[in-house]
Amino acid sequence: MRLELNRHSSMPMYRQLAAELREQIISGTLAEGYRLPPERELAARLEVNRTTILQAYQQLKDEGLIASKVGKGTFVLPRGEVPTSAASRPTATSSAPMTAPSPQSTASSASSRSDASQSTQSPVRLARHELPETTEPTVARPPWSVLFSDYSNRFTYHDIASAERAQRGDTVIDFATGSPNPADIPDDLLRAVSIEAFASHEFDGQPESPIEGFAELRDLLAEHMRDRGVQCDVRNVMVLSGSEQGIDLCVRAFVNPGDCVLVEQSTFFPALQAFRSADARIIGVPMDEHGMRTDLLDGYCARFHPKLIYTIPTFQNPTGTTMPAERRSELIDVARRYQCLIIEDDAYGDLWYGPAMADSRDFQTADRTDEDIAEVEAAPRGGVGHIAAAGKERRPIPLKGMENAGYVMYLSTFSKTVTSGLRTGWIVADPHVINRLAGLRRMVDQHTSTSSQRICLELLKEGRIAEHVRTLTASYRERRDAAVAALERFAPAGMRWTVPEGGYYLWAALPQGVRSLDVLDACRAKGVTFMPGSVFDVDEMDDSHIRLNFVRPAAADIERGIRIIGETVAEL
Repeated sequence: MRLELNRHSSMPMYRQLAAELREQIISGTLAEGYRLPPERELAARLEVNRTTILQAYQQLKDEGLIASKVGKGTFVLPRGEVPTSAASRPTATSSAPMTAPSPQSTASSASSRSDASQSTQSPVRLARHELPETTEPTVARPPWSVLFSDYSNRFTYHDIASAERAQRGDTVIDFATGSPNPADIPDDLLRAVSIEAFASHEFDGQPESPIEGFAELRDLLAEHMRDRGVQCDVRNVMVLSGSEQGIDLCVRAFVNPGDCVLVEQSTFFPALQAFRSADARIIGVPMDEHGMRTDLLDGYCARFHPKLIYTIPTFQNPTGTTMPAERRSELIDVARRYQCLIIEDDAYGDLWYGPAMADSRDFQTADRTDEDIAEVEAAPRGGVGHIAAAGKERRPIPLKGMENAGYVMYLSTFSKTVTSGLRTGWIVADPHVINRLAGLRRMVDQHTSTSSQRICLELLKEGRIAEHVRTLTASYRERRDAAVAALERFAPAGMRWTVPEGGYYLWAALPQGVRSLDVLDACRAKGVTFMPGSVFDVDEMDDSHIRLNFVRPAAADIERGIRIIGETVAEL
């Protein structure tokens, strides 16, 4: 059994050890029934405190991967054998634990209630002349820690606070905000289609939209999806008030408390919040430069029996990776075999640029030799997982286009290609799913804004939005290439980054020992901001990555912003 711990990592040693052992158990390297080394022996071998081993073993016990037998040792459990204690105990890799009031706060709340009750029963009466002029009536505050629901307590509010903190302030160059540059919003196009939409008499006599959306819009969305390689019709489509609503509705429809949901280890954090709200057990699947490690999925499904797999296979947020066709097929095969559903989040699928001009590879590093650079420049373009700049046939096909049995539920939105203010998206799924979500939606908002639907209808007519996206992708491709070139020039040794073939984001790994929050604090003081990796990490522990939205800043600011980041990283 080979184990490697990084003593310079910001991740605690016990978390590293648990992750190493988990991967070896799930991959089958450590077979069922394998006896793990005793705590003292393993602590001596790894030169760590015995407490580190105890904490790692306990985490794996909580996950149902190992169990101890008195006098015999600690063993790898067979698949499907989960001790009762593990099934009921919260785990470090599951959703964030519910925030419970401390005994002190509970006692304080009880005391406040008691005081308020006594005050009501035996009020102290003072003559009017005895009351000071400035006296305010004393009112007991509500005991918030007791009153908030378990649902709201499951959210990790520090994630939201971290995101808002990264995006807030009088920053000059903003790589943090996950929306387009306001200058890229097609104001003239929106103004023109809005006038046409409301001048039309097409909707006269229709008091409101059906829950699923106007049939005309759903039909145009189905046509758009067929162009992307997804065979569907109007029965498979429902218009949403943004794709995040689709995640929420799917959670309401399919996830019970305690159900397992598999996600990429770093992923869209509002999706994590939605799963936590349902008290789901969230398990992160390791990633590499091609996205989710689907070679590990069979082991994860056999161990954890997930209800859902949530994935962003195309231009992933935050890593920018794209899942190759072989992995997509493997993901669908595993879902069918274990009869779990897939939520495919494809907010960025229309923003496809092809490989970067400077380099066609998915992962680059700042400390390369001249021979390495020559090899990259001589490397052939394309290949598995790469999309040629020319040739529409190489564009990624959504997971939904690779299966028709109903295992994939596809989500997308107009907010990333038109404007973030147009909160209109759609879901493509089996008609059974559409009908169930429509029923649940009655409790939320009845239907998407009629005005937004009319605007989207006009945008989809006569290829208007397609023409706009072509203009947008040309501009975004230049910004992506400018960001990559700037990283090549200014990133210090040890810094590495992905080169996305579409979407918004570059994902950069910092040199060993450099913390993303330290870099963020220093850069904010210099007028540059970005998102730290911990916001997206399932375990909230990733402090060695940063996400850069290269479409948000003006093109002229990209080089300067990345120069400041590179210099700041070098200083730390």
